[in-house]
Amino acid sequence: MAKEIGDEKFWEQVRQEFSLDPQMAFFNTGTLGAMPRRVFNRVVDHLRLTSEKIAEWDYYGADWIGGYQAWSEVREKAARLINCDLKEIALTENATAGMNYIANGLDLQPGDEILGTDQEHPGGESGWKLKAKRCGLIYRQLPLGKPVQSPAEVIDLFTGAIGPKTRVIAIPHLVTGSGAILPVKEICAIATRRGLFTVIDGAQTAGQIKIDVRDLNCDAYYGSFHKWLCAPAGNGFLYLKKEKAPLVWTTLASAQWDNHEDDGFRLSQRGTGNLSLLMGLDEALDFHFELGPEKVYARIKSLGDYLRTRLQEVPGIRIFTPLEPSMAAGITVYNIDGLTGDFIQDELWRRGRMRPRSMGDVFGVRQSTHIYNSFEEIDRTIACLKDIAPLKD
Repeated sequence: MAKEIGDEKFWEQVRQEFSLDPQMAFFNTGTLGAMPRRVFNRVVDHLRLTSEKIAEWDYYGADWIGGYQAWSEVREKAARLINCDLKEIALTENATAGMNYIANGLDLQPGDEILGTDQEHPGGESGWKLKAKRCGLIYRQLPLGKPVQSPAEVIDLFTGAIGPKTRVIAIPHLVTGSGAILPVKEICAIATRRGLFTVIDGAQTAGQIKIDVRDLNCDAYYGSFHKWLCAPAGNGFLYLKKEKAPLVWTTLASAQWDNHEDDGFRLSQRGTGNLSLLMGLDEALDFHFELGPEKVYARIKSLGDYLRTRLQEVPGIRIFTPLEPSMAAGITVYNIDGLTGDFIQDELWRRGRMRPRSMGDVFGVRQSTHIYNSFEEIDRTIACLKDIAPLKD
């Protein structure tokens, strides 16, 4: 295969690695990514092996189930993806699980404050709301612009909000409802100087943009692998900085609950799980690394930038994703004056078998552009939007 980022033939061949119906354009990776064929086959092959050969499991070697062993070979690949040590990363079911492990695991006192944003996904805020209600904490959600205009806007917002009771800053790296990439490195630097614990929601980042937790210098970072990395649903991760790991109690306790020699294993061990899904994650990581992470990120961003540029041709368009190039990648949220998200979603499907996701009456649709999408599919999106733009009734 060709190796150039801009080589459409290369990306057409990558598209053939997926079983997606060629008559349809899938634009909802922000909810669930499409598995490459090899990932699907790895899962099915392992399920078949378990079904047919389970009597061969003698307990001497590796488990035939997930949730008990360290699975260091998979964790090593996940650690390489985000640039951390193997023992700093845990395997979870999803981002929500990782977030709750941190919220439940931290010792906080009545009156302590957690700062977040008013654009959190429920999986990124509900654990903090529960902790606040149960323990008498203050969970304050600061108002982000939609769209955010600049990184400085977000930095100033959090700098001005930190007070004497603030103990934790918990924010998304990439906002699921707008696609905005927040300046988390700068916010973490401010938090570190103030002695605050930082928790970053990476549900939308793994496989979409580069993650370097050492560069970000955050204390915890959680995310999902079933979106942009295209692993099977039921795969997520939690990074916990080695120096801060003693501050976080185990939430789901099994035999490794007090293992501080390998905190990633401690927080991975959660009882019987589906090992076939974990084998799918292993294959998805291999696929990502074989393509080349930087090449993947560049392709995603080029498609997203193209979509946002062309959207500006549509009458009555409102774009809620930042147009500042450094603050957006593969997620774009937009609406057309007088229309709703449900209407746009349904018309794109009816007219062109294109599937974004409705974001409701105000914010229209969220359109995710991934490596199995193309510029031609975006051109068809724009043509359809121009056709429906005048249909206000």
